[in-house]
Amino acid sequence: MEFLKDLNQQQIKAVTHDVGSVFVIAGAGTGKTRTLTMRIAYLISQGYDPKRILAVTFTNKAAKEMKTRVMDMVGPSASHVWMYTFHAFGLQILRRHIHLLPYGYLPSFHIIDEDDVKVIIKEVIKSLNLEPKDYSLKHLRNIISLYKTRRLDAFEFSEEENIYLGYVKYLRDHQFVDFDDLILYTQELLKTNEEMRTYYQQYFEHILIDEFQDTDVIQYDIIKMLGISHKNVFVVGDPDQSIYAFRGSHYANNQKFLNEFSANQIILDQNYRSTNDILNAANLLINHNQNRILGKELKSDLGLGQQVTFYTAQNDYQETYFVIDEIRRLKRQGISYQDIAILYRNNALSRIFEDALIKEGMPYKIFGGISFYERKEIKDAIAYIRVTLDPIEDFYLKRIINVPRRGIGLTSLEKLEKYAKSEGLSMFDSIESVPITGKSKQALLEFKETIESIQQHIQELNHLDEFLATVLDISGYLDMLKADHDETSEDRISNLKELITVFKRSESYYEGNMKQKVQQLLDQIALYTSLDKSSDDESIILSTIHQVKGLEFKAVFMVVMEESIFPSDFTLSDPRELEEERRVCYVGVTRAKRYLYISHAQRRMVYGQFKINYASRFLKEMKQQKVEQVSTSSSQTTQKTYLSKGDKVTHTVFGDGVVVSMDEDVATIAFPAPHGIRKIIESHPALKKKALSN
Repeated sequence: MEFLKDLNQQQIKAVTHDVGSVFVIAGAGTGKTRTLTMRIAYLISQGYDPKRILAVTFTNKAAKEMKTRVMDMVGPSASHVWMYTFHAFGLQILRRHIHLLPYGYLPSFHIIDEDDVKVIIKEVIKSLNLEPKDYSLKHLRNIISLYKTRRLDAFEFSEEENIYLGYVKYLRDHQFVDFDDLILYTQELLKTNEEMRTYYQQYFEHILIDEFQDTDVIQYDIIKMLGISHKNVFVVGDPDQSIYAFRGSHYANNQKFLNEFSANQIILDQNYRSTNDILNAANLLINHNQNRILGKELKSDLGLGQQVTFYTAQNDYQETYFVIDEIRRLKRQGISYQDIAILYRNNALSRIFEDALIKEGMPYKIFGGISFYERKEIKDAIAYIRVTLDPIEDFYLKRIINVPRRGIGLTSLEKLEKYAKSEGLSMFDSIESVPITGKSKQALLEFKETIESIQQHIQELNHLDEFLATVLDISGYLDMLKADHDETSEDRISNLKELITVFKRSESYYEGNMKQKVQQLLDQIALYTSLDKSSDDESIILSTIHQVKGLEFKAVFMVVMEESIFPSDFTLSDPRELEEERRVCYVGVTRAKRYLYISHAQRRMVYGQFKINYASRFLKEMKQQKVEQVSTSSSQTTQKTYLSKGDKVTHTVFGDGVVVSMDEDVATIAFPAPHGIRKIIESHPALKKKALSN
């Protein structure tokens, strides 16, 4: 067959596998999706009915692209293949058979989205004579999902259980199903209705699963019920890239499949993406995981390539400028910005690299996320600060007047705004006299008292980081995030703590009293978010490793590779979680095609405090017996600072100056009167090195 000619021997073995189950263990960059797609085309070419082939993947985009590729290979008959995500497959089954479940559903049921879910939960809370403002809808949505999918054994509070029962009843009464139901009801139907189970077991002659390592317990159960009788189940995945336990993926499914389906194993280890020095580092790293399904050693025909660079910086800013300097060097060699990625373990770590890229005028974009200063919690915190400094700022007041929830609804807010305009007052100054009564008026007064309390407390403070900590504490914002207990709350809290670091680092860079210093800092942040954003598609990628799984870049910088950060403190006590952290690191390493840089700093400011850090254990695991700490081209950067004695600089507040001396990353700079001699961290965003004149 023509479409098989470009496959390697292992890929051909997988594609042309006869009957029985097989686990194609496909390493990073080994042509996994291509192999799965050609397997479908091969089955059709062998005379199997496309309507009786079920192929499941994890995104609608992947399903659509795979079907298009198969049709290109074998013709329009491939359009009849059942090519779906798990949720879309569940929908197909339930449209036909949901009436067989004992819940009164009709085939015309409606699917609700996440916003609908929260509205319904709020309605249920009211129907139970409870107060919606006392509950986090996001938290309730999360625990309801965890309970439904059996990742939560029981509710902690009886009120939450009653809300759950009311929510389920509401959905059934109104012919609604949520996304969890699409999977759960499919599982229940197949498990409880022998006739339907037998029908689909016989109907699907071949079942193929993409990204098998990401399946959860319920998805595996569906696969097992459908395929265990004939065992013509073909799964493709890489257990070494199983990194979504927090979403429910179940690593043990890999071994269960091998055992329960008596599956053959075919290993794809011929990598078409990376040079061998990068692959050697990846192999050394992942070999430290004891609980591996099957060992494999990735290799490629692309040569040894550029040696992996391991870099140790004295401090966090030196690390950022090592990255900046290397990006400049790569750019001179013809590597496009869009082929360069800076990867880190969690979103809060992006901030210092964003600051440096902005300062250097290098275009970047946050992949799969938003800029540090544009994240909701950061904008909320800044809005609180602005209202504290100047309560007549109606724009910022409207953003945070009901955050955390205080029971101030849109109607009350509209009345307050209309009244303020009619009286020529700010909304804040109108709170006392606005003709609103009852709980809403009380909530408005409590908000005003909160702002006044913050204003009173900050008069006694001397440091910028204390200012922000006080705002977050008295406003109740941090307490709100801690109470959410959802999958994003930890990241959001980390981001706010990182904002405290920004405030602390700015302590000695601005003149005036506390209020004036804060205002100057806010002005600098505002410039970041409005003037310095790049619309250029030719941009450096900043991303967590989770967000770029499946992507590849010519050059990858894995930064902040430090113990207790990556791997994180939370994983060190559990061997299973530590192994997942190692798999995350493995995914990061295998994104790199030609250049891989792995860096850490010995001293870093974390949440407003300087901390002495140790290199991540993953660095030691990746290093071969003989490896240089930095490449020759980078060795000059080891002790290099951004500024040097005699450099001319400009400061947004102090004006032009000259560097008198350097002490690590702290520059002593002479500015004109009245500012005089100042000590400033060389990479502070207010400070910029002046270009040399020709």
